[in-house]
Amino acid sequence: MSTAIIDLQEWLTSFTEAASDLAANHLRFENATERPDFAIGTGVHPAVYVAILGSQNSMHLGLSATVAGCHALARAFLGLRGGEDLTEREVIDGMSEILNILAGKVKSRMAARDGSLKLGLPMFVAGAVGHGEGVEKAVHEVFLGPVPCRLHVFRQTRTA
Repeated sequence: MSTAIIDLQEWLTSFTEAASDLAANHLRFENATERPDFAIGTGVHPAVYVAILGSQNSMHLGLSATVAGCHALARAFLGLRGGEDLTEREVIDGMSEILNILAGKVKSRMAARDGSLKLGLPMFVAGAVGHGEGVEKAVHEVFLGPVPCRLHVFRQTRTA
């Protein structure tokens, strides 16, 4: 069976749908209709990335938010209420697990197209990730509950 290269936009659409499902069904925000007093804005934000690697399709997925957004997501993931403080390790672990779940959902959706896909380990980055030249990328802004986030998909541009 030959495996076709899956379009970048299809990856982003699948990632966006998985994020929407996770926010609606698994994250536990106290009041999900309330929008926070922080916005994603411009600039460098903490992010977590994971690779999905296959024989023809090798992608990186990323989830970024402000520092306050990362804390809110980790608290919601852990089911914590109020403004409970988290350690830096708890925020990193929470964000990593959220992306791991999202990437698993994306991989499952793409498995019919490419059965060779394998999921890597999440990597948390406090600063910017340089995509550099020769990288095909797409970004989509979403809300996970009340938290503004960016979803990133990127891969090395294929050469002939």
